[in-house]
Amino acid sequence: MKEETWNVLDPEEYVKHNPFMGYTNMKIENISPECSEISMEITHDMTNLMGALHGGMIYALADVVTGLTARADGRKYVTQSAHINFIHNISEGTVYAKGILIRRGRTITIVRGKVMDEDGNVLADVTVDMFCLGE
Repeated sequence: MKEETWNVLDPEEYVKHNPFMGYTNMKIENISPECSEISMEITHDMTNLMGALHGGMIYALADVVTGLTARADGRKYVTQSAHINFIHNISEGTVYAKGILIRRGRTITIVRGKVMDEDGNVLADVTVDMFCLGE
């Protein structure tokens, strides 16, 4: 069976092929092999028992934006490992995530992620190792 090809640098195409982003209302602000950015408006369904943004959603933002940055080179990746530090939290508004390339190797790509609130306060800092599956 022939695999469908599409432009990973086109935000609409990327979201179309990544149903999780649509499900969570994540929006791509910028895609590049060096630095990508996404945003997401917090809804009540994304909050925890204390009314703050659930840590899983914060991690999901970091994972998506680091994967977006890795995949921007046209190859396929999966998350191999991640280390996240939760620093601060909010309960409403829009959150932003940025993925910054640290090193792109033949099989492992390392991307640093930051999740921030509307004022630029860091909610989480993450380092993700992405494993390259190939073209």
